[in-house]
Amino acid sequence: MSAAALTSITRSALGALVEREERRLGSRMVAYEIVAQTIGASSSWVRAFLAKSEAVKEPRITLFQNIRASYENLCSRVEQENRADELRLKLIKGEIDAVTEGFMEKADPENKTRT
Repeated sequence: MSAAALTSITRSALGALVEREERRLGSRMVAYEIVAQTIGASSSWVRAFLAKSEAVKEPRITLFQNIRASYENLCSRVEQENRADELRLKLIKGEIDAVTEGFMEKADPENKTRT
């Protein structure tokens, strides 16, 4: 993988971390601070790197590894949240189906025997 491709992927992962924190916290500047603390960089470096500033250096390997680990943790949390949501929605759907089935039987009790 080329250095340019690695930098691009790293920038995408870092951007996703910042976006997630911004949605959670409601502030982009606070999101920069939180992500910067998490990966071991300054918030000014995070902002400059995401802005593709010529003045900012490429991430050193330890910083890349921290960004990667943070991104993997984010992905795991999102997947876990999705599984929990799916389970919760299936349970609700099951309850609604049970209620609906009872209504249908009361509305037309002979319908079951005709089909």
